Amino acid sequence: MKFSKIRIVMILLVIVTAVFSGCTDSSPSEPSVTAPHITVAITKTITLNAVTIARQTVTTVEVKVTENPVKVFNGDYHWVEYRKNITQTLLPNPRYQWEYIVKIEHSAGDYKGVPAIHEKITETMDYPEWVGDTLTNTKDGWIIVTDRYFDASTNYILGGTSTETIKGMVKPPTTLPADEKFVRENQPSGEMGIMPFGEMNITLTDKGTESITVPVGTYPHAWKYTGNFHDGTPITLWVAPGIPVPVLYQFPNKYLEGVDPFESYELKGWG
Repeated sequence: MKFSKIRIVMILLVIVTAVFSGCTDSSPSEPSVTAPHITVAITKTITLNAVTIARQTVTTVEVKVTENPVKVFNGDYHWVEYRKNITQTLLPNPRYQWEYIVKIEHSAGDYKGVPAIHEKITETMDYPEWVGDTLTNTKDGWIIVTDRYFDASTNYILGGTSTETIKGMVKPPTTLPADEKFVRENQPSGEMGIMPFGEMNITLTDKGTESITVPVGTYPHAWKYTGNFHDGTPITLWVAPGIPVPVLYQFPNKYLEGVDPFESYELKGWG
């Protein structure tokens, strides 16, 4: 059988197509994979110097401010007596403490025809003197009596006298001039620092109660008050139930000589 050339070519093309079709069968395509979104946290490390903070203790303190003025002198009395203590340093000497008795008597009167308050103040002290090479004190050897008159309405000093007795010898009296600029209680002054018959016209703060022992007795529940004179000097007072005057009061007195002079008054009696 004779095949035409065209038939032979067509058969060959069919065979080649079949062969290449078997060779080019593609395998199943892999599924598309989407990469997950990854969030990366970047941490920056900073090194600080260690600081230690001390914990503070919180303390709550209740204070009560009294009325102004506060009554620290009450009742019907005509005299009061204190033991007065003074400590001070008079350089180049060491710190020294000395004490004496101060008594104040209060009455109504007049001064040169003017209605006045009469205050008589008696200070009784040891009198220091040298015996050979030894400094000794003569008991009650120095007595100073001051008669002072105040205007009944203004409290200004009208005048008065002061007399000293040393070892039984009376010196001529000294005249006290009038002083229209002096107002009691403005600052520590005079023989007693404050005048027991004049009110403390300053604000005082209640500090609670304390047990106080003074020459006149022991007071387990004395009220403690603190305040300041008008010149800024601090003062502390203790007042006991039934006692018309402070049983104790203390303050630094910058008007005295020496270094850090300090005064303290302890009640001895009243009447």
